[in-house]
Amino acid sequence: MRTITKSKNPDLKALVIGSGSIGRRHAQNLKCLGVDVTLSDIDTELVKKTCEQEGYTPCNNLDDAIASGTYDLALVCTPNHLHIPLAQKIAEAKINLFIEKPLSHSYDGVDHLLATAAKNDIIASVGFMLRFEPGLQYLKKIVDPGNVSFIQVEGASYMPLWRPGVDYRNVYSSHKSMGGGVILDAVHEMDYICWLLGYPLRIWSAHGKYSSIEMDAEDTLMMVFSYHDKLVSLHSDYLQRKYTRHCKICDRDGYTIEWIFGESVREFSPDGERLFSYKDTFTTNQLYLDEMRQFIDCIRTGTPSQSTLRNGAEILRIALSAKTWGDSV
Repeated sequence: MRTITKSKNPDLKALVIGSGSIGRRHAQNLKCLGVDVTLSDIDTELVKKTCEQEGYTPCNNLDDAIASGTYDLALVCTPNHLHIPLAQKIAEAKINLFIEKPLSHSYDGVDHLLATAAKNDIIASVGFMLRFEPGLQYLKKIVDPGNVSFIQVEGASYMPLWRPGVDYRNVYSSHKSMGGGVILDAVHEMDYICWLLGYPLRIWSAHGKYSSIEMDAEDTLMMVFSYHDKLVSLHSDYLQRKYTRHCKICDRDGYTIEWIFGESVREFSPDGERLFSYKDTFTTNQLYLDEMRQFIDCIRTGTPSQSTLRNGAEILRIALSAKTWGDSV
């Protein structure tokens, strides 16, 4: 995988809304790409401290900043339940829009946002950084969806340890009202399933809270994606202390392909075994850098992003369907 070098985008100005871990990551990457960054958050002291350390411009009034017309792109990196109201203001101001996954915690306001973004002809993207993972990009090239029999997908990690030094009980992931819970975090897996195969005809799901983690949202999810000629099973949880993210693809003749996040793709075929390994050069942040570089390229060229707002809406619809026990459409 290539290593990013300092790019020159001094004419681009970005407004990053949210100074949590993902907001700070995107701000740092935009700075590396040569973009002028303004940072906003309700925690004004954190914004002040971060801006002094990193050389960003602090935003003192978010509504005024959005209405100013001075920004080429704005990133929504807030808790899930705040995404749509902020994104709507940005779209109305005709600013190119990037929303961290998931698009929202409910479907309220989504169609209005889609219409506004289309009317104002802005580039709008939802952040699914796994599309830039080398192994998944390799799968995208070699997997024939018509020859897939089934896929087994798993993604899991221990949520209380996600943010060192932060009490997990106070973050949005622990609270259903703020869009927390494993279902909306599993949208990365849902997105790459649909990226590889297309959207499913039906889904079945079961979920609940089964751990000792102190939260009021679900911590375990099992889903089945049903296509006319294949099935995909998805397991996601907040419980496993050993980080796991992988999938196994089985074709119609019984040969398999196994992907492990950040490490490798192993193919088993009539000709034997073939390994694509990239763990020695892999860094997680490169996915976010490539994602942001692609978004900037789309703004430059006026072309749709790889993960459009409409795709984000469809993945949200699937995730929200998963919140209902049993089968859904």
